[in-house]
Amino acid sequence: MRRLFAWPLPLLLFSALNAQTPPPPQTARQALIEMFFGTAPNHLEKHLPDTTRNAFKRMSNANGMSMLDEFSAFANMAKAGGTKFETFDTGPTLLQAEESEQNEKTEITVEGDSLSGDEDQIDVTLHITKDGTEQVLPFIPHFIFVMKTEADVWRLNEISVAVRVPLEDPDFLKNIEQQNSRENEQGAQWGVQNVISAENSYHSTHGVYVCSLSELAAKSKQSNGGQPPPGGLFGDIATGKHAGYVYVISGCDGTQYKVVAEPELPDSGQRAFCSDENGAMRAAADGRATTCLSNGEAVSAEAITGVHATGLGVAVGGGEPNPHPQPDAQSRSVTKPPTAGSAPQGVLPLRVRVSQGVMQGMVISKVAPSYPPDARAARIQGSVVMGVIIGKDGNVQYVRVISGDPMLAPAAIDAVKQWKYRPYILNGDPIEVDTQITVNFTLTPN
Repeated sequence: MRRLFAWPLPLLLFSALNAQTPPPPQTARQALIEMFFGTAPNHLEKHLPDTTRNAFKRMSNANGMSMLDEFSAFANMAKAGGTKFETFDTGPTLLQAEESEQNEKTEITVEGDSLSGDEDQIDVTLHITKDGTEQVLPFIPHFIFVMKTEADVWRLNEISVAVRVPLEDPDFLKNIEQQNSRENEQGAQWGVQNVISAENSYHSTHGVYVCSLSELAAKSKQSNGGQPPPGGLFGDIATGKHAGYVYVISGCDGTQYKVVAEPELPDSGQRAFCSDENGAMRAAADGRATTCLSNGEAVSAEAITGVHATGLGVAVGGGEPNPHPQPDAQSRSVTKPPTAGSAPQGVLPLRVRVSQGVMQGMVISKVAPSYPPDARAARIQGSVVMGVIIGKDGNVQYVRVISGDPMLAPAAIDAVKQWKYRPYILNGDPIEVDTQITVNFTLTPN
C-alpha cells in the first residue's frame, strides 16, 4: 500500500515545480512589436533607453505634442479602427495589415534577425499589395532596428532607413511608367470634370456655355471678384495643357459644347477623355479624342477617386457653398484650392493617403449635418461619400463629393468643412492627408 501511494509523489512534485517556472524572456522582436502595437499605458516608453525617454519628455513641438507623443503617433493611428492588422513573433512576416475599403494589404517582412550578446539587429522591408498584385514603389524601403538590453528589457537604440531604386531593372521601370500613366489619367478625368463644373456654374448664371478654356477661366474669375469661384477653373488647365494632357473645348455655340483631354504623346498608352453639356464622361483606349467623342466608353463616377499627385482636383472656391447647385452630385465640391503656380509642374505635394477608418480615430470634433428640409419632405435618405484633404493643422481644406444624393450633398459638405482632426505626424512633422468621409442621413419613423 505504501508503494502504491509513493510513486505519484515525484510526479506531483515535478508538476508543482514546472507550474512555477517563469515564462521565457521576451525576445527583441517581441519587444519591438510591443513597443509599437502594445496596449499597456507605458508600452512605448518601456522600450526606449532611459536617456532617450527623459530627453523626449522634455521636448515638445509647436502643436504642444511631446516627442513621445509624436513617436507613438504611428502606432495610435494604425490601431485606430478601420485597418485590420496582425503581428507575428516568429517567421518571415512581422506584420500584416489589410485595408478592406481599398482592397489593399501591407506586409512588413523580416529580412534578417542577428542576435549577438545583448544586441539584436532586426532588418525589415515593406511590401504593398493591391487587388492581389504587389505594387512597385518608386523606391524600395528597408529598415534596420537595433535593440539592446538595459535592465533586462529590450530597448530600441537605433533606427536606420535605406532605400533602393533599381534604375536598370526593366520591370521596375515599366511598372513605374504604368503607375505614372494611371496618375496622369486620373488627373485628366479630374481636369475634364473641372471643366464640366465650370461650364455648369457659368451656364446656370448666364444661360450660355463658354467656348474656350482661357475665356471660361477669365469670366469665372471676373464674376467672383478676381478669385476662382465654386465651379471655376484653376491651375494650368486654362492654358490647354496639364500633366501630359491637352485640353480643348470644341463644337461650342453657347447652347452646347464638347471638351476633350488627349494625351500629349500619341504612344503613351494613356486613354483620352471627353464629355459634353450633358456631363457624362467617356474614355477611349486608343488615346484619340475623335474616338472618344464618337464611340467612347462611359466612365463611372466611382472610378474618379483620389487626388492627382500634382494637386489637381475639383475642390474650388471658398466660403459658402455654390449658390447654383450642379445637377450631378459628383461635380459639387467646395473649399479653396491651391493657387495657380503654387508649386512647379511635376513637384509632388507633401501629402499621404490615409484610410477613412484610421482618420476616424484622429477626429477631435465633429459637426452633425442638418437634414435638408426638401430631402426630408421627399423622404430621401442615404450616405454621402466625400473625398477630403485635411491640412497640417487638422482643419479640412478641400471637400469633393464622390457619391450621394444631390439633395443631401450640400448639408454633408457644410458639416464636414467644420470638422477638426489631430495633425497627422510623419517623420516628426505634420503632413496633409488625403482621405474619405462618409456622412449618413437616416429618417426617423413617423
